[in-house]
Amino acid sequence: MARAAAVVSLVILTLTLSLPAQAQVRTQVVATGLSNPVAFVMDPLDHSTFYVVEQRGTIRTLRNGTLSPAFFLDIRSFVSAGGERGLLGLAFAPDHAESRRFYVNFTNSEGHTVVARYTRTEQGTVAANSRFDLMWPDGRRYIEQPFSNHNGGHLAFGPDNYLYIGLGDGGSGGDPMNLAQNPNSLLGKMLRIDVSVPDTDSRGYRIPEDNPFVDRQPITASTEIWAFGLRNPWRYNFDDWTHGGTGALVIADVGQNAREEVNWEPTRAGGRNYGWRLREGRAAFDGRTPAAYLPLTEPIHDYPRSDGMSVTGGFVYRGAALDPMFNGRYFFADYVAGRVFTIGLALDEHQNARAVDLLELTEMLGGTNELGLISAFGVDENAELYVVSYSRGRILKLVP
Repeated sequence: MARAAAVVSLVILTLTLSLPAQAQVRTQVVATGLSNPVAFVMDPLDHSTFYVVEQRGTIRTLRNGTLSPAFFLDIRSFVSAGGERGLLGLAFAPDHAESRRFYVNFTNSEGHTVVARYTRTEQGTVAANSRFDLMWPDGRRYIEQPFSNHNGGHLAFGPDNYLYIGLGDGGSGGDPMNLAQNPNSLLGKMLRIDVSVPDTDSRGYRIPEDNPFVDRQPITASTEIWAFGLRNPWRYNFDDWTHGGTGALVIADVGQNAREEVNWEPTRAGGRNYGWRLREGRAAFDGRTPAAYLPLTEPIHDYPRSDGMSVTGGFVYRGAALDPMFNGRYFFADYVAGRVFTIGLALDEHQNARAVDLLELTEMLGGTNELGLISAFGVDENAELYVVSYSRGRILKLVP
């Protein structure tokens, strides 16, 4: 999703393993007719209902396998959509049963990032006039984006009940303003904020006391920041702690010209610097760039552009329908190449991970024509996996 779709000629490497029959995986179509879907989120109050985020500025409801013709949310009139802009993220508050709050991330008519809070009625519709845009440290209710690309856009609540907001480096190419290493900029960072504030709170959030830069160590930085050195985090999620996972944060970060990367962060291991623009994956990018602070954290996995051109982050599989060999493996894709991969995770005593046993599942899942451009993954109440096909306008479920 971080690069425009292109016709590319890829050398398919022999990454597929000859899996036993019981470990075979295929896709099952669960929804069609969508307009450039970029996220698939389960309703926390009704697990038979899902919400599909469409880049143009709409959210569709999928209930018991039927796609509603009406929009759950339609904000096209004030969303700038196209290229990498649009309505890009949705997350329901952990206390949604009481607060009825949910959050969206979109680019406004000027192309800047807005994180907005909405409220749902007891009937399940969006409450009229409930939109509230979070206010950032400069007093504005948007985060300025100097260029049209690298907006990030994903939202996710962690096991700590805080909202994580992934922001790209502001765009263009090569981070020309060096924003990902700038401690005074929110761009090129992972933010972590506490949104469980009263409706009367003018900012809409507070800073968690254990955010890494609250104590001004190792540097003075905006206290919303959780991690530095990201280029364009296109989908990140937490290893599902409700289904036996570790709660670790897994971030897929789109590369520049050479490498795509996957980062693993154990729970509460904030304050890491993932290295952009000094590093692109495990390779050097601009050695003249000063690091905001050291050390830099290397990705657990990266791959060259011969394998793909824009990583799409997924989930650590914690379901039960697929063969047990897949449990605890991280599933991800490449948007441009339309390829799906999975890696095993070897954890040490500190819950740091090392990627092992890379497998490719693309052909098993129907091939690139079936999958299309993959913009996101989703999960249901049983932690089973879904693939979001941006170009085909479909949601696919991974089944045995």
